Amino acid sequence: MAEPLPDIPTSLNEIADEFTPPEGYRVEIIGGQLLVSPTPAGPHIKIASRLHSLFRGLLPAEFEVAQTATLLIPQTGERYIPDLVVFPEALLDEPIWRFPSYEALLTVEITSPGNADTDRIKKPHGYAAGEVPAYLLVDLEDQRWVLYEQPTGWNYGKRTTIVHGGELVLPAPFTHPLKTSEVY
Repeated sequence: MAEPLPDIPTSLNEIADEFTPPEGYRVEIIGGQLLVSPTPAGPHIKIASRLHSLFRGLLPAEFEVAQTATLLIPQTGERYIPDLVVFPEALLDEPIWRFPSYEALLTVEITSPGNADTDRIKKPHGYAAGEVPAYLLVDLEDQRWVLYEQPTGWNYGKRTTIVHGGELVLPAPFTHPLKTSEVY
């Protein structure tokens, strides 16, 4: 008599949920593929930590900054793990680890040599499709900061670029401009 077939995952999200990456790696779904990439290294972590701290001073108390949230993009089936994400604080009272992208107010990606093109090209489209109101790209190679706002379909309607060292006006609920010179 034949053995019953094991349950086979039917979606990339199910596969990602069951996949155990090597230590020090994380799993995202980008462009219809599972992407296993190393977690950020020291300088990257330091920049994210400083941004986190600065954001806390620029946000009202009812908003929270998270560094390890997984965002699901319902429109594409993708899943991203941004370097930082701003949520309403009440959302983080839920015992969940995957959050719908449209609940995020701002996502931040800091480029690394191995993923810069993903952060520059694929993620703006994914975050726009996922209705994230604002996406901030910290491009370390080009020494520029790009703020994408007003998602419409697969693109953002507004894009603001500044060179590192300038001030960047972030959308509500941020209360003051971000002084990028204070980050690195």
